[in-house]
Amino acid sequence: MAETLDRLSGGRLILGLGGGYSDAEFRAFGLTTPTPREKVDGLEEAIQVIRGLWAQPGFSFPGRLYRTEDADLEPKPAHYIPIWLGTFGDRALRVTGRHADGWIPSLGYVPDDDLLAMRRKVLAARRGNDQDFTCALNLTIHVGGRPDPAQPELVAGSAEQIAERLRGFIRAGFNAFNAITVPGHPDQLERIATEVLPQLRG
Repeated sequence: MAETLDRLSGGRLILGLGGGYSDAEFRAFGLTTPTPREKVDGLEEAIQVIRGLWAQPGFSFPGRLYRTEDADLEPKPAHYIPIWLGTFGDRALRVTGRHADGWIPSLGYVPDDDLLAMRRKVLAARRGNDQDFTCALNLTIHVGGRPDPAQPELVAGSAEQIAERLRGFIRAGFNAFNAITVPGHPDQLERIATEVLPQLRG
């Protein structure tokens, strides 16, 4: 599926993966709920299996949770497909640094200062050039809205206030944003594009 989407998009696919933070989702489908350790181990093995199947014919992987034996997947992707992870725990952050091309946590799950410390842990585990690694941030933007302490993921206010908050994340090393808009406000994408983003360019 990833190869097909990458081909249809002209090589623009980014594959986002996670270990499954919601135990309720496992139970809803009648699946055994893995332990936190199993989730991280499974995520690490899954990335290795995916990369191997994308790159090698007859790929074998003797994992503890996932195993393949002379497995083949065709067609192979024509482009390199980046994998981004939205991790938080220490072991998962190290997996992100070792195996992923990007880290994309969501704003609001931890204080901003903790996000910066987590970013440092991801980069400390990197084996390659940090310039090739993306630190993105999921957040909700409401231009013209009001900040709400009950919604720590929300970045709201005037276009100038939002741009300044985003500049703070840029200064802290985040180089991409996945902006989610608030429901019921169809003007938000245009306002972000015309009022906020021009202030961040350059």
